[in-house]
Amino acid sequence: MTAQPAWMETIFDRSPVLGAAGPVDPVVYDGSLAALRQRTVNFAAKRYCDMMFVSGLDRATADRHFRLRVAQLPSGLSAHTPGGISAADVGPLAVEAADGRVTVRGGGCTGRAVAVAGYGSILLGAAERAWFDPVPLDRPAASGRAWPYGSAVEPGVAPAALAEAMERFLASSPGVYGVLVASPERVLAERYSAFGGAGRATPSWSMTKAVTATVIGRLLHMGWLRSVFDP
Repeated sequence: MTAQPAWMETIFDRSPVLGAAGPVDPVVYDGSLAALRQRTVNFAAKRYCDMMFVSGLDRATADRHFRLRVAQLPSGLSAHTPGGISAADVGPLAVEAADGRVTVRGGGCTGRAVAVAGYGSILLGAAERAWFDPVPLDRPAASGRAWPYGSAVEPGVAPAALAEAMERFLASSPGVYGVLVASPERVLAERYSAFGGAGRATPSWSMTKAVTATVIGRLLHMGWLRSVFDP
C-alpha cells in the first residue's frame, strides 16, 4: 500500500465480513488541521441548533451552557492517538442564530445547521442547505400505558445515596438537561436541571446507538430479523 500523507490516518478493521471474503475496506480519516477546525465549528453549529430550535432554550441560556468540543484524531480503546487541535486553533466563535438556522464561524471555517419542524436539526457543515428534503416524522401520541410500554411514570422515591449522587452530578455538570435511572420494570429516579424537564426535547446524540442496538437485538431474538445484515 502506498504511504499516506502525515495528516491522513488510515484505520483498518480486520474483522471479516460475514458472508463475504476478506476484511472490510479501510476507513480513511482526514486529520488535517483544516478538517479538524471544520468539524469543530460544525459541532458547535449543531449543538446551538439543538439547544435553541429543538429544545427551545433562549440564546442566553444556550450561551451559558454551551461547551466547546474540539475535534480530535480517532483513537483505539486502549490508547489515545496523538494529534488533534485545541480551542486556540479555532479562536473565539461567532454565532448567528435566527429562524431555525445557526451559523458558526471560527478558525477560518464556517459551520451551519438548520432545524426543521417535526424533524429535528440537520448539520449542513459548510453547505447552505441539506442534500435531501426532510419530511416531518409522524410521532405517536402518548399511549397512557405504564412505562416502559408507554409514557405514564409512577413517581418513586429514590434511595438516599442515589438521590445524593444525582444532585452532585447535576451540580457539577451545568450542561446536562437531566438524569433518569431505570430498571427494566420501572423508573427508579429522575432529576432535571433548571432548563431541563420531562416535557422538553433533549438531544440524544450517541445514546441512540444503544437504543438502536437494543431494538435490533430484540428483533433478532424474536425472529423478525435473520441477521444484522437484513435490510
